[in-house]
Amino acid sequence: MKKLLTAILLIFFHAASYSAEGDNILISDIIANIDNYKNQTVTLNLKLKHIDKIFEKIVFYDKENIDIEFDISGKVKKKQLAKNMINIHEGMIYRVKFTVIGSGTIGGLTGDLHEFIPLIFDNIPIR
Repeated sequence: MKKLLTAILLIFFHAASYSAEGDNILISDIIANIDNYKNQTVTLNLKLKHIDKIFEKIVFYDKENIDIEFDISGKVKKKQLAKNMINIHEGMIYRVKFTVIGSGTIGGLTGDLHEFIPLIFDNIPIR
């Protein structure tokens, strides 16, 4: 019974996460309209792909499997993101807030990461 309840809750949270605000824009839309988004703060629902602790990079991806990589090096950036890095899990959906800097040399997107919060927190009632 416990396993069934857990499975139902996971399905509910997964389905609700894809219908939440911030998931309407895709990374490819931002790249296609880079002049409109440049220097704008954007919030997207993205999955965490990888954290590279050696080169201090974090990579997220959207529904189209397009990656966006952020630099998380430097004392100021580490302090800013410290709360977000405590319980981080690859494959989990996050609400990622960043400022669009421009398009990369290979057609990717560059940005300055501000925060990323697990989207599941939106679906858990807090008293």
